[in-house]
Amino acid sequence: MSTDVKWLENLRSLTLDRQEEPEWLRNRRLSFLENLAEYAWPKRQKTALKARQLDQIPLTEEFSEARVPLRDLHSIETPLHVVFANDRMVEQEVSADAREKGLVVLSLRRAAAQYEVEVKKWLGQIVPAPLNKAEALNSGLWDQGLFVRVPDGADISDPLLILHYGHFDNEVTSLFPRTLILAGVNSRITIVERYISNDFEGQSLFANVVEIAAQEGSRIHYGSVQDLSDHAEVFVTRSAGVAKDASVDWSIGEFGGHTTVARDHTRLQESGAQANHTMVFFGSGKQRQDYDTEIIHKAPYTTSRIVAKGVMKDKSRSAFHGITDIEHGAVRSDGRQKEQTLMLSDESRADAVPSLLINDNDVFAAHSASAGPIDPLSLFYLMARALSQEEAIRLYVHGFLAPVVDAIPGLILRNSVWDSVERKLKA
Repeated sequence: MSTDVKWLENLRSLTLDRQEEPEWLRNRRLSFLENLAEYAWPKRQKTALKARQLDQIPLTEEFSEARVPLRDLHSIETPLHVVFANDRMVEQEVSADAREKGLVVLSLRRAAAQYEVEVKKWLGQIVPAPLNKAEALNSGLWDQGLFVRVPDGADISDPLLILHYGHFDNEVTSLFPRTLILAGVNSRITIVERYISNDFEGQSLFANVVEIAAQEGSRIHYGSVQDLSDHAEVFVTRSAGVAKDASVDWSIGEFGGHTTVARDHTRLQESGAQANHTMVFFGSGKQRQDYDTEIIHKAPYTTSRIVAKGVMKDKSRSAFHGITDIEHGAVRSDGRQKEQTLMLSDESRADAVPSLLINDNDVFAAHSASAGPIDPLSLFYLMARALSQEEAIRLYVHGFLAPVVDAIPGLILRNSVWDSVERKLKA
């Protein structure tokens, strides 16, 4: 069964092990799958997706049990965590303090029944239209998913770590994680999602969707580190709606996948809303990375920052599109973006396309973008201090990324990003 078949002939596999789902959710899934032909894969000017033959990737019909490697389980250093293996929740721990404050962490499938009003209101409503085929597949085929609800006024001190492990093989060739985060009025929480997998050499599909609803005065720091197999086709959609005086800080690390296409979309819906989007990416081998980051100012006195730093080596390619959209009526808004890419080889390539869409006066907006190789004089200076070329390049890369990585709040997330950077340097 691949994505080019008639889905009506395969509905039995869709409904397996989902008998407890409410009827509205099952009907919602079917609406996407029955109309799958209406959706297209993302169209990217810099990334040739057609050559990847994505429609020919078999879709997982039945998940086998998978064990998360012990080294990754041991990396969990917080009393507040959830572990998924092949989209199935295998471990969960919620600290007594978080439970007392009313934090809800459970599978999205269970939440659809227990918190039906809220899930029905927000699920699929934050991701902007039009949907692409990866998002439609996720909407129809996410398995258990994750639901996080922070009550009004709750300040969750411990970070919530969510570990997603995918064990790809000839039977499990596609995974569709889904996360819905609802932050109540004046609430506070930090959430970190890590995506890892085994090194399956066959082609696999990973399509992930994250939705965040930040209500008035809430503060959300969302971090994500993607370090999947270099053979995976990775599609990521992260979207947030930010209410009055609320803020969403995104800290994103993208390292894995053969082809990675990410769409990050944040709407500053009411006055005083803020969003900061920080991304670190690193390409090696023949990786293709394509990122769209858009922040829309829909109200006055809103603030946004986009900062992206990447490193490209070997024959890798990257494209970063940053969009700051200040709509009519969003006076006194402030939107800035900066993209920088360091090239470690002559065969790598990076495209940075910053865009400012300004539709009102009395606003501030700025952008900058640059890409270039290591400064040869700096490299010579480092090697003159008895460092090998490899050690000098490593130190240079750390110095290039440090201003962004070290500014990421939370030791767990920073360490995860640096670990991934080290792995890429050694690749």
